[in-house]
Amino acid sequence: MFGYVTPDKPNMFMRDYVLFRAYYCGLCHTMKRESGQLARLTVNYDAAFIAAFFHDLTGEKREITEKGCVLNPRKRPVIAETPLMREIARLNLILAGMKLADDKADGDSNLLKRMALSYRVKRARKRAPDLAAMADECLKRQIAEEKSGAFLNAAAEPFADLMKKVFRRLAAEKTSEAVERIGYLLGKYVYFIDALDDYDEDVKKGRFNAFYRTFGAPTFAALKEEKGEELAFIMEDLVKRVENAYREVDMGENEGVVTNTLWYGLRSRIATVMDREDGKCTRIRL
Repeated sequence: MFGYVTPDKPNMFMRDYVLFRAYYCGLCHTMKRESGQLARLTVNYDAAFIAAFFHDLTGEKREITEKGCVLNPRKRPVIAETPLMREIARLNLILAGMKLADDKADGDSNLLKRMALSYRVKRARKRAPDLAAMADECLKRQIAEEKSGAFLNAAAEPFADLMKKVFRRLAAEKTSEAVERIGYLLGKYVYFIDALDDYDEDVKKGRFNAFYRTFGAPTFAALKEEKGEELAFIMEDLVKRVENAYREVDMGENEGVVTNTLWYGLRSRIATVMDREDGKCTRIRL
C-alpha cells in the first residue's frame, strides 16, 4: 500500500490524532530496529493504519512510551514495539520490494532505491516467508493480467486478493468474512486510486494503466471530463462497501482512528486525486 489509506486530519479528535501519530512513529522505530535507518524511508500512513486496526482487533497488548528521533528530536508518544508491529514492519518492506519489482517490469528501474532496499527487503522476506509468498503470487498474477490487457476489475484483482490474505493473516483467530472483505476492498481501492494518480505518467511512458485500458482517454483531464461521473461512482461504491463491511467489526479504543480513516480519509484522498490540476496529487503530512 502506497500512501492512499490515510486519516482525514480536519475531522480527527486530538486524542485520535496523537494516537495515530504514536502508531506511525512506533512503526518507524520498529523499522529501524528490524532493518536499519534506510528502511524507515518506506514507512507510510497505510501501514500505520494497519497497525492501529490490527492491534485493536486482535487485542495485542501495547505500551505507549515517549521517544524522539533525528527528524523530530522532541519526545512524543510512541507505541512500543510488539510482535504484531514487527510483522507489519516486515509486510511494509515486502510490499515496498514488490512495488520496486513491478516498476522494474514496467521499465522504470529505480536502481538506487532497489540497491538501497535490496538487502532489507530480503531480510524481511526471510523473516516473514508466508507474506513474501503471498506478494510473489500477487506480482506474478499482476504482470500476467497487465500483459493480457486486463480491464479494471480483473487488473485490480491480484492486489485486492493479496490484501484479503494479508488481513486474514494479521487477524489470525480474530479473522472474519467482514475483516477479509475490508482488506480486499482496500486493496482494490489502492490499485484504482494509484492508477488514477499515475494516469498521465503511465500514458506518457507507455506503461499499463487499467483506466487507460478501459476508457482510452489521452490525458487524465480528458478522462475526468468524459467519464467523471462514472469514476466518482466507482470510487464511492468502493468506499461504501468498505463502510458496510466495517459495521460488522467490533473495535475498541482505536475506533476513532479507524473510523475516521475509512469514513473520511478514503474520500479525502479521492477528492485530492480527482481535483488536482496536473501531475500527481500532493502527498499529505500529518
